[in-house]
Order: sequence, then structure tokens, then C-alpha cells
Amino acid sequence: MRAARCYADRPGIMVEDAAEPVAGPGEVVVAVKAAGLCGTDLHIARERSVPTAKSPITLGHEGAGVIAALGAGVEGWSVGERVTFYPSIPCGTCRSCRHGRLSLCPGARILGMHVDGTFAEAVCVPAAGLVRLPEAVSFAVGAILSDAVATAYHAVAKRAALAKGETVAVFGCGGVGYHGVLFARRAGAARIVAVDTTPGALERARRAGATDLVDASAGEPSKAIRALTSGEGVDVAFEFVGRAATVVEAMRSVARPGRVIVVGVGPDRIELPPLLAFVGKELALIGSMGSYREDLEEVLALLVAGRLDLAGSVTSELPLEDAAVALDMLASRKGDPVRLVLKP
Repeated sequence: MRAARCYADRPGIMVEDAAEPVAGPGEVVVAVKAAGLCGTDLHIARERSVPTAKSPITLGHEGAGVIAALGAGVEGWSVGERVTFYPSIPCGTCRSCRHGRLSLCPGARILGMHVDGTFAEAVCVPAAGLVRLPEAVSFAVGAILSDAVATAYHAVAKRAALAKGETVAVFGCGGVGYHGVLFARRAGAARIVAVDTTPGALERARRAGATDLVDASAGEPSKAIRALTSGEGVDVAFEFVGRAATVVEAMRSVARPGRVIVVGVGPDRIELPPLLAFVGKELALIGSMGSYREDLEEVLALLVAGRLDLAGSVTSELPLEDAAVALDMLASRKGDPVRLVLKP
């Protein structure tokens, strides 16, 4: 089969022949019909800031397709069913797994990082991570649900528990942040301030429901946010960038009390404000890691019920052979993509 692979000793991504996956006990082989590109793929292949467990490795952790083969002991699934799936393979026994918090499993193996991922004609995944994909949902949209969409949903609906009438700032309006704006609007936020350095991303956020736009390239966006809110700040700030400086600006932008939900990941070390300011402001700094299986199921239910519009979520669809081209588009932000999707 053909697969887009990354090598530890060379930059970029290479489409080449690879061995067909074989389903072990409790696993299924999925014929991939669509696979979403994420910033993490860029970090692995171009920036080398995220390590992988092996080399070469097939990249990609977002995907959707059709079940092609069943491993021993798999029940309740049939060859030919349309599916999407959870992007990681949890241990199934730790405290996080027992409570359904799969993204927090310390022993989880992530597709495209620890095991071969979705940038291929087929991928092997645990049957326990499958979610049925209705005919009404395209493979392209189904592919991005598990990360770009469910991660934002988890942050807004679960970690922030955003309430109707609250005010919001969204730092970083890329693939995940764009959906953060969508879910904040759906939750009934009274004001949504979108913060980004790219005009295209800001315009995209406006179309998604942002009421105000702040160009962060001008510096200190927290001042602009306070000016927009009569000096008070917003109830909740979401950080989708993964940089210490952005987290600081998010903390400075919230009211008393205020919640900062940090979704972006990276190597930076963050510092809290002086205790007097931190405690006196009743500032809540909350991490939000990926999503749980229930988030993916709830997002899919909203989509099928017509209560979630993802028409603007997939910017372009490219053939698998153009994986390097897609990676370049993501790196350069050509066309201001929300999500790029590969079609094996």
C-alpha cells in the first residue's frame, strides 16, 4: 500500500510503498478514505519538535474510512461499515482509562507518533476506539472530528463549562481555535473576541461567530480585550496556541474571577502571576488535553442532528501523493486553511 512516512534522519515527508497492516486480537484494519493534517504533523515532519517512537513512521492521527478486516475477538462490527476513530490507543487499565478519560492515559500510544497513522491507504486501530460514521457525514468531515473538532468541544463545553451570556476570548484561530469560536457561539456567549496574527484567520473567526477581532501582531492583545470590555476583561479566555507569552496574555485578559483554558501544547514553561494577583483575582488556570470518547460521540450527534455546521471546516482535499504539498500549505498557511485533508 502507499503511505506518507517520516524518517528521523531526513526532513519532510515521503510517499512510498509500505507493508499492509494486519489486525491483531481486538483490532480492525480500516481502509482510509480521508485523513486530516494537524499542526502536530508539521512539528514532527518539519520542525522536529515532537519525537516519534520509531523511524520511519506513517504520520497522521485523524482519519475516517471503511472497515476492511476484523481481528480475532472483535464483535459488533462488520466489514464495510463506515467509521471514524479515536486518535490514541490507551492502556485500558489505568485510572484515567477506568474513568473514560482516554486522552489522559499516561501509557497511551498515539497514531502517527507511536504507531503508524492515517496518512496511508489503510491503518490498524483498536475496535474499542471506533465510532460509526453515518452516511450523512462525509469522510472528510468525519476524519477531523476526533481532534480538530472534539478537542475544541471538550475545552469549551467540558473544561470551561461555558455558560450562556458569558464573554470569551479565543487566542489562536487555526484549525482547533476556529472550532472553539463555533462552540462558544453555540453555547450562547454574549461576546467572542478572536485573537490572531493572521488577517485570514481573523476573518474566518468572524464568519464562525466572533463579535470582535484583535490583531495580536500589534502586541499586548490583552489591552485591546480590556478596552473592548470597559476595562473588565472576559469571563473565559481560551489559549489554542501553545506558547507561554500567549498564556500570559490570556491570564491578563480575564475578569475577576476569570477562567483561562489552555489547550495549546508546546515546550514553553509558564509562570503564574504573583500570588496576591493570582489569588486576589480568583484566577482559574485549567488545562484541556484533547478529548474523551464521549466528546467525539456528542459532536457527531450534534452534527447528525443539524445542530453543528462544519461546512467551513475542511479547506482543501488533496490526494495522498500530495502529502508533502499539503504539509507545505500548512506550514505557509497558504489559503488560511482550517483543516487540510488527504484522500488516499
